[in-house]
Amino acid sequence: MSVLLFHFGIPGLDGGYVGVDVFFVISGYLITKIIVDEVVGTGGFDFGNFYSRRIRRILPALIATLAATTIMALASLTPSDLVAYGKSLVASALSVSNLLFWSESGYFDAASQTKPLLHTWSLSVEEQFYLFWPAFIYLAFRKFGRKGLLWSIVVAGVASFAANHFAVTIRHVGYGSDLFFLPHFRVFEFAIGGVGCFVVGKLPPSRMLQELMMALGLGLIVYSIISLKEGMVFPYVNAIAPCTGALLVIMARGSLIGRALLANGVSTWIGRISYSLYLTHWPVVIFVGQFMPATAWVFRFMAMASLSLATAVALHYLVEARFRHAGARRAPSKIIRNVLAVSGGICALGVVVALSNGMIWRYQYFTPGSLLQSVTAKESTARPAGNIVASQAEAFAPLGAAAIDAGKSRRFEDIIAACNIQVLQDKTRCFRDRPSQVLLFGNSHEPDAFNAFNRIYGKDERVNLINFGTVNNCEIVFDKTRFSSPTPDLACDQRFKTLNSGRFLKGISVIVYNTHHGFDPVARDLWAVLELVKKRNPSIKIVAIGSYLQTTVECASLYNRYRTYEACRRQEFVNYHNPGERENSPVPQVKSLDYLYISKYRLLCGGDRLDMCLTYVDGEPASYDQHHLSRNFARHLGERMAEVHREDLAKIGLPVPEGIP
Repeated sequence: MSVLLFHFGIPGLDGGYVGVDVFFVISGYLITKIIVDEVVGTGGFDFGNFYSRRIRRILPALIATLAATTIMALASLTPSDLVAYGKSLVASALSVSNLLFWSESGYFDAASQTKPLLHTWSLSVEEQFYLFWPAFIYLAFRKFGRKGLLWSIVVAGVASFAANHFAVTIRHVGYGSDLFFLPHFRVFEFAIGGVGCFVVGKLPPSRMLQELMMALGLGLIVYSIISLKEGMVFPYVNAIAPCTGALLVIMARGSLIGRALLANGVSTWIGRISYSLYLTHWPVVIFVGQFMPATAWVFRFMAMASLSLATAVALHYLVEARFRHAGARRAPSKIIRNVLAVSGGICALGVVVALSNGMIWRYQYFTPGSLLQSVTAKESTARPAGNIVASQAEAFAPLGAAAIDAGKSRRFEDIIAACNIQVLQDKTRCFRDRPSQVLLFGNSHEPDAFNAFNRIYGKDERVNLINFGTVNNCEIVFDKTRFSSPTPDLACDQRFKTLNSGRFLKGISVIVYNTHHGFDPVARDLWAVLELVKKRNPSIKIVAIGSYLQTTVECASLYNRYRTYEACRRQEFVNYHNPGERENSPVPQVKSLDYLYISKYRLLCGGDRLDMCLTYVDGEPASYDQHHLSRNFARHLGERMAEVHREDLAKIGLPVPEGIP
């Protein structure tokens, strides 16, 4: 229930995702008990029978969910989202979706709102646990006997937790996703449950102890649900409290508190349908968001809760319960063959969807995702203040997945061959003898600044553009007069070492700073770097480019869904629009440093009005994703900069832009 309420967006339950870890402990206890009882009682283990029961328990309900979800995906997802869905469909059917989503990363990213099968990552982890745990227990028993089983499980858990510690200590790029999705980082949670098999029944028969353990266990779980936040390092030490709490609840399940809270009719009924509820709730969350994006949260919550319950009840009684106990009435081998055959068919369907370019033909018949929503198909013809000339009238032509991927890649078309701080000695790319040396400095939006300035000065033989190469994933440390990065990944340490070099800074004329949310508190360290750079070489001029719109869903997807780029600037889809970013910034250096501020809102919206912001140029969206500018749009930004800030650029020592319309 904590996972469901977390996914439904209930305030104050930011740590509700720990319900998955509680489940891993329960699963570790139950599965370990089944295996240990058999190997100790018989001296062997019937692997065929074990996996037969697991298949009947898990796959029928999963396959039914995948089939129903695919129908909804075809009716609602845009081409790029549908291609990604096809991949996740195959991965979910093969029990490796955690590995797929790990490769894509970002469980808490907004992109997760277009992944109807994201929740299957935890089921895949569990199924991978089923693959190796029986063999591990069996071999440990054969090698060490019954007394060695407990210590074998403890060693496995300690090794898993040590892997967490090692990953957090090294802090390589992407380690957070590694911890969250990869199975070996979760083994210690299953092992905690496994240890419970050897503890339950050996505790003193004390009613007081039972009640204390139950109260403490529930307290630890509730504390974790309330106190943990999205984005924290997890599992690692943050998983100890909820996992220990789950173990205490298991050991004290006979307490009066436990019977009152967990053994009443409502709780046990929820327990019976919990697997089906787990399977159906996340697709419901996704599709409610697809069809009701602008609906008030309270109504979306009512829809999510009622639909999740209704679909879970149907799935449980019509599919899950029938197959789970079918072995007593029908030949299990025949059932399993049929289930595996259907699962293979689901995989084949996923391959077809993944290779279909998003089934763009669907737009001949309907617009996926707009069945219950409509947005005017006519782009506003009003021209924003500031003499901004919009592109020609918009004509709808759906963007296929290949086109969207190509558009995202074009952002880097020019920057790949340009000068970079790591190749300063390459005279074919870096022209260090030119009078104006311009360093582009920022996060993943640094290429946007490069594309804009490349439009202005790319052919100017007086200017050399140098890319820093993003500060993303670079830890920055400071002393009084210097800064550095200890992060070896992505050459952060070497790039910051060069940036911190007095010789390098002496040759820089201008630093162009461009990050999304670049005036918000999240950018404090970057402004501190700019401040120290300015102290090291006061002659350096700074250009600070502001942010632009950010949408809850990829702009390309909104365009496909609503047949107009106007959807990319509608209030219900924009979650970041901050024309007052500079005036309202709490970052001290924003007020104290001397720099040229370039407002995208002024150049592309004509001011503060969201409904006047440009969202496409020459038929290409402002952004193919949620906020990174497309190449053409960034180049259009450069043209607007040259038009409006021509004199300002000249004042900071840059050549007067030439040849820009």
